[in-house]
Amino acid sequence: MLPVTSERKAFRKTQLIWTAVFTLSIVLIVAITVGAVFIVEKRRITTQFDGELRRTADLIERRLRAPGMMGMLRTFRGVDPLFVPRGEAFQFLLPSGEVFLEVGEQIGTPETPVEEGFSTEGNYRIFTKKIDLGDTTIFLRVGKDISDLIERSKRLLSMYLLVILFSAGGAAVFGYFVSSLALLPVRNAYNSLKRFSMDASHELKTPLSVLKTSLDVLKYREDLPDDVKNKLGIMEKNVEKMSKQINQLLLLVKSEGSLNSVVKERINLKDFLQQIVDEFKPKAESKGLELEIDCPEDLFLETEKDTLRVILENLVDNAVKFTEKGKVIVGARKEGRLTIYVQDTGPGIPKKEQKRIFERFYRISRNTEGSGLGLSIVKELASRLKAKVILESEEGKGSTFKLVF
Repeated sequence: MLPVTSERKAFRKTQLIWTAVFTLSIVLIVAITVGAVFIVEKRRITTQFDGELRRTADLIERRLRAPGMMGMLRTFRGVDPLFVPRGEAFQFLLPSGEVFLEVGEQIGTPETPVEEGFSTEGNYRIFTKKIDLGDTTIFLRVGKDISDLIERSKRLLSMYLLVILFSAGGAAVFGYFVSSLALLPVRNAYNSLKRFSMDASHELKTPLSVLKTSLDVLKYREDLPDDVKNKLGIMEKNVEKMSKQINQLLLLVKSEGSLNSVVKERINLKDFLQQIVDEFKPKAESKGLELEIDCPEDLFLETEKDTLRVILENLVDNAVKFTEKGKVIVGARKEGRLTIYVQDTGPGIPKKEQKRIFERFYRISRNTEGSGLGLSIVKELASRLKAKVILESEEGKGSTFKLVF
């Protein structure tokens, strides 16, 4: 299962994957089809070209079979031809390979024994035919320049490549549109589930508040037996736990779109972090932990203050909760980019679990407390602030969560 840290990103990624798959499928189909058409068309043009060579050779053969024609050809031997057909070559060979007569463009001499058939030599397509004239056997080679044929093939190939290119563009646009339509029911179902989560959380908050108030009243009664007081304490702890989980769930749902209003303000980070530290100091001191601040006086940041507060409260709360001895440092510095960090001397996070720790409802094996939503909320809200969350942790030495702006 892939980690889901942002539904919008997940939907976007899914849509792009579907679009890419659709586009590649269409391009593959078009490329195969166009490739097959190109091969067939090229073969047709080549066959047509070869047919012309063959017909020319047949025509010359019929002329050579006329009485006295060979004798007349012999008289032309060594005499310059009256005309030279452009782009065409005619070669008469003896079986020994000796050129008997050559008219037109110059082409090479074939290796002996001379063989019949088609061949391509340089820019010439050549058809060689064996002609038996009774007392004499000669080989006729009819050649024709194929520069035009090559140029036609190139134009044909360019046209087919353009077809593939335009098909890819059209498929990408159409695929994006279709994938958007396909995801619409999933989006609607997800939004319904999100609304249900919000409504259910709101409905649960009221009875939990009533329950908590009743427990507060009961726990101060002095006439209750000790075992009842202990049970009330357990109930109070679980009610607080449920309230916190519901609040986190509401915050997570809201962070995915409902918090559209952006109110930024310029804050002094030293003062701001001091407020966070003061908030958690009693809890840290109750565990014998030092809670320190490390931030220069003149460091400012323009951001959504309340959102940043929720992020840091989650990080500091986790650091204090899971650190048994040593200290927790809340700090900020600017070395190129501004970084706010929470560092602890806790047990550290195993390397294999560091990649999954920002997933919703994921809790590392030793963590029996918490809802598993805190760090996913941190990730969501950090994304909202355009900040990157970086985790550096080593087992036995502690962890550092950085917010890099």
